[in-house]
Amino acid sequence: MTVYATLTDLAHAATGGWLELAQRGANEAVLDSVLLRAAASGGDTSAWAPDEVAVATAALARLQDALERASRHADTYLFPRYRARMPLPVELVQGSSLPAAVAAIALKRLYGTSVPEELRRGAAWADQYLADLSKGVVSLGGADTEVAQPAGRMETRAPGGTFDWGAY
Repeated sequence: MTVYATLTDLAHAATGGWLELAQRGANEAVLDSVLLRAAASGGDTSAWAPDEVAVATAALARLQDALERASRHADTYLFPRYRARMPLPVELVQGSSLPAAVAAIALKRLYGTSVPEELRRGAAWADQYLADLSKGVVSLGGADTEVAQPAGRMETRAPGGTFDWGAY
């Protein structure tokens, strides 16, 4: 399965950055955002207690799960149009707004049923972007041959034929 956004994309989608992710990812536990960022980047976590590192590891798993679920959601929009090219090339995905859209949807889902109205409004563009991708209104960019072409004149040719009334 392809995950279209990274933890860094998710941190950029969050107004509070890594601090907001620490709050959302840790559920009820207290988590230092500096520890979360260090754990996410594979940095040194030896300055923190093992139980704090365990909370950070669990939070990272929760955040990654949210990104995976949001990517699967995006696939439901992308598959009908891009099925011949799935999985999508990394360059195509990274050159588009898809990572930001997936991160916005994942962040909204991390809030569960208590999504603040400003976050709901802020993530509405992501849902619209996926719908527009599916319809062909917008493109991932690059050599996107799946984009609907503008209306124009269409010409068809068929071999000439004569109906044989005698054989009828």
